[in-house]
Amino acid sequence: MAFISFQPHDHFDCPTWTGSDNTTTISGMGFKPDELWITGYEGGDHPVLNNSSEGTGQSWSPSGNNANNTTVKVASYTSDGFTLTGNIGDTNDASNLYVGACWKANGGTTASNTTGSINSTVQVNTTAGVSIGQFTGTGANGTIGHGLGVAPKMVITKSTATSDRGLSLNMGKTFVADPETDLIQFCATNGVSDDATGWNDTAPTSTVFSVGSSALGNASSQACIFYAFAEIQGFSKLGYYSGTGNVRGTKVYCGFKPKWVIIKGWSSAGEHWLSKASGLTGYGLGGQRTRSMGWDASYRATNSTIQFESNGFRCATTEASVNQEDTIYWYMAFAEMPMVGSNGTIALAT
Repeated sequence: MAFISFQPHDHFDCPTWTGSDNTTTISGMGFKPDELWITGYEGGDHPVLNNSSEGTGQSWSPSGNNANNTTVKVASYTSDGFTLTGNIGDTNDASNLYVGACWKANGGTTASNTTGSINSTVQVNTTAGVSIGQFTGTGANGTIGHGLGVAPKMVITKSTATSDRGLSLNMGKTFVADPETDLIQFCATNGVSDDATGWNDTAPTSTVFSVGSSALGNASSQACIFYAFAEIQGFSKLGYYSGTGNVRGTKVYCGFKPKWVIIKGWSSAGEHWLSKASGLTGYGLGGQRTRSMGWDASYRATNSTIQFESNGFRCATTEASVNQEDTIYWYMAFAEMPMVGSNGTIALAT
């Protein structure tokens, strides 16, 4: 059984709140978050990514083909949460419901990383396998230091000042023969593209990841951001599974009870990004699903199901977005509780 020496809630959490149109502080997380992925699950709000490296005045909405938004939506980071600006859409609209996937990095303290051909400024949490970095794009093949000490399983890059969709890469190899050329875009329902210009046909190493000439994540002379995730046994799991089309559902083993999971159809086009957090009835596939990383009211009548279990999750549905026969899906999951934690507690299914 997966055993870890730390508590997942010290490094990752998913607080929920009701928008108020007033300045609102979300607290009680037990750590200062450095990366926020805020999603509304009522209303027409778009998701927002914010991080403590770029600062509160830089937010990326992955549901749009846009540059970073400089409107201050996250007013500040606190020692155990964050404060939201009042009367701001997408994070704090009155009566709308929100959830935030929140990761701890290094408390906002960054350091120069000169490993690789492109210098970066990073803050890293090696315990949780999370790195946030900034670099200036070159528009040419290069390598960037991530600071994790192990090869990341997932890299997201975005040229923040240009109107592009950003790129993501997952290095799982179970179902994908040559992921080094594979890329998938946010703000899109497309499946994977076989395009060597994204990652220069090179797998990440324990010190660097490679970028190519694509302007989506390495625009020349433009400010860029990256998020890198290494897989940590008992805390995070990133990979692929194959759909069965069976209503009993595809079981995905993680080695922990998930707190939050995000899924995207990898091998077929037309499917939306989907996410689910534990404890939220009707969230994610329980009646609401993402529209290219944003919400679409037309999908809320669906009743697909993701079940969180003590050692993973099950897509108990024939919904094509998560369990179509012979379709490959990518997922990223973070733990609420490992199968056996540092306190000896055994995880139970929801």
